[in-house]
Amino acid sequence: MHFEILVEGTSDKTALWTLMKKILGERGDPHTWSIRNHRGVGEIPEDPSRKPNPKDQTLLHNLPSKLRAYGEEERHDIVVVVLVDLDDRPDCIAFKKELTTLLEHCPKKPKSLFRLVVEELEAWYFGDRIAILNSYPRARIDELDNYVQDSQCGTWEHLAEAIYPGGLKKLTRGKKSNSYVLAQKIEWAAKISPAMDVENNLSPSFQCFRDGIRTLAAHPSAPRNQIKTNTVEMVEIPE
Repeated sequence: MHFEILVEGTSDKTALWTLMKKILGERGDPHTWSIRNHRGVGEIPEDPSRKPNPKDQTLLHNLPSKLRAYGEEERHDIVVVVLVDLDDRPDCIAFKKELTTLLEHCPKKPKSLFRLVVEELEAWYFGDRIAILNSYPRARIDELDNYVQDSQCGTWEHLAEAIYPGGLKKLTRGKKSNSYVLAQKIEWAAKISPAMDVENNLSPSFQCFRDGIRTLAAHPSAPRNQIKTNTVEMVEIPE
């Protein structure tokens, strides 16, 4: 099975490159994957049938056209995995439905897996406190204790308070704070993900991602017309 994984940015790609090996084993033995990062999340276009604006390289803006393109692939062992942060959206199920409805604009629907990170990718790190402490031994335990798993509470800010010297205020100080924050998120991904135990992660959104990948990997020969939608998890899985 080959997984085409679409993510928002570089930090997601950095973390997933390591985590996929932990979930499925070494790349190419037997499964493979590519991770396509974008310039942020963006918005689903008002008319998903139209060609995307080439100047907009965000994930959601380009998602409808990418799903159509993957649907035209002649290979039947490709799964498109769409991983998006929930951020401050109030309804997880409604947002997943918005994403899966995009398949209705595909003449040929690709095998697909839609997963949300609740609230942000840093929630997955919080799901493995040991990995955080092994990567950042001086992490503030009180900040780790104050975080409620997979809550919409400013997740990356909590992590910054816990592991960045001087906390969030120092991290975001200065005119170049946005680019510096992005660089720090990539560093966190590179340092924490190798230490993570994917079998015992406490993040429900990570567990859903892990289990969805493994479910599809267990059915590499399932044709597209044998795919159904699990309306609770909003994930397309083989029968």
